[in-house]
Amino acid sequence: MERTEDRRAVAVNDGVFWQGGDPRWDAVRAITPLTRTVRADVCVVGGGFTGLWSALSLKKLAGELDVVLLEQTYCGHGASGRNGGWLNAWDDILPTLTGLYGAGDALAVLDLSHRSLSDLTQVVSDGAIDCDLAMGGGLIVATSEAQLAGVQETVAGMEAAGRGSLVRLLSAEEAVQMSGVPEATGGYLLEHAGSVQPALLAQGLRRLAEAAGVQVFEASPMVKLHRDAPAVVDTLAGSVVADQVILACGSWLARVSEFRRTLFIIPTHVVATEPREDDLDALGWIHGRPFADARTAVHYAQRTADDRMVFGRGGGRLGFAGRIIPEHFHDRRETREIAEDLQRMLPRLQSARIDWAWGGPIDRSQHGMPWVGGIGRHGNIHYGVGYAGNGVVPSHVIGRTLASVTLGLDDDYSRSPLVSDPPSYLPIEPVRSAGARLVRGAVIRCEEREDAGRVPDPASRALRRALGLSMPKGVQVAPVVERVTRLTTVARRSRL
Repeated sequence: MERTEDRRAVAVNDGVFWQGGDPRWDAVRAITPLTRTVRADVCVVGGGFTGLWSALSLKKLAGELDVVLLEQTYCGHGASGRNGGWLNAWDDILPTLTGLYGAGDALAVLDLSHRSLSDLTQVVSDGAIDCDLAMGGGLIVATSEAQLAGVQETVAGMEAAGRGSLVRLLSAEEAVQMSGVPEATGGYLLEHAGSVQPALLAQGLRRLAEAAGVQVFEASPMVKLHRDAPAVVDTLAGSVVADQVILACGSWLARVSEFRRTLFIIPTHVVATEPREDDLDALGWIHGRPFADARTAVHYAQRTADDRMVFGRGGGRLGFAGRIIPEHFHDRRETREIAEDLQRMLPRLQSARIDWAWGGPIDRSQHGMPWVGGIGRHGNIHYGVGYAGNGVVPSHVIGRTLASVTLGLDDDYSRSPLVSDPPSYLPIEPVRSAGARLVRGAVIRCEEREDAGRVPDPASRALRRALGLSMPKGVQVAPVVERVTRLTTVARRSRL
């Protein structure tokens, strides 16, 4: 029995399956670093989805532009090549969008996300990107009565906004049949959603960017940004002098001073099983229909083209002051727990070998939505950031918006409420790290008790609500420390 546990919980490869386990991926073969000073109209910093979509959008809108793209390692190395491969618009967060932007702007933002979903699939088709893109809907499953109430509230909110056709509420029987999760209490199906092999999508976008005339330099991290006019981006061995700069660095933007209190860096971890075609067939899983549960610390999964289960969960160890730490990429404790979650949620896969295990950092804004803004006094440095774990399609929205803002266009993108100053600010350290650990613990306690059919304790419920806590940039620390200390004391007492 012990050997079976070890076989399941310990991965054969501590690497990203999408990259090391797929023979079609060869993005490191043609790396070219920047070793000189070059001039450009626009310098894009970051070779993930946001940077690649920004560069492609710029060339589509203004083909004469000289566009240079810099990437610190290789395109798709970060979240773009590590994620769960969900393809979905912002359908099921429409109630959240309404609360943030108002009813009219919320629908406008939702429409932009659908336009991006359509554009993305068209680019994949026209560009012959072999990335296993399939649109079979997106399955969200509740596994407790508390989660089911949230699912029903989401669907009701979409119906009230006139967008009920985008989602289909599922009975408990349907949810069990489609997910294979015996404890499913219900759920919903996003009608316009699917899955993709994300690293191959990034590889294909890089190829299209170069074909469009974008100069791509990898192994070329930004080491200094001169906020002048023109701006200058220094790398280890070269520089780019550019009229406009787009910062599309994801979690790594937390290193830049202007973002230290606007971004919260959290990890997510993923495992991939051995191929299990018969078992996945029996569970009701189909290609192109990704899965997620309705937890705050969400589990997400998809069936790969070679019939593996890729299964992940948000959360993990935090770096102080938004730092990216090694445990964000490889954390055996987290991946072991995720393997155990997989076994518990899908007992049929109890004996499935875990072949791959990896992680990666996520750039999260406090309100959970990305935004586009600018830094510096010359108005020539733009950025897009804050995806909170849902970035494959939203990165197209942000990349296209960055192109409009950079070119000074007056269109649906530049007028979007996604273009703004930082929407919220995080507490200063050490309150930020201490509070984050408290809130994370409270979320786990609440969901464990809800899974068991019990009501969470009042202190944990209060701390869970702090997920939305924001404060002005110049907040005084004393009142915050006092509030966190009070909640900490109550939470400790509740566990005695």
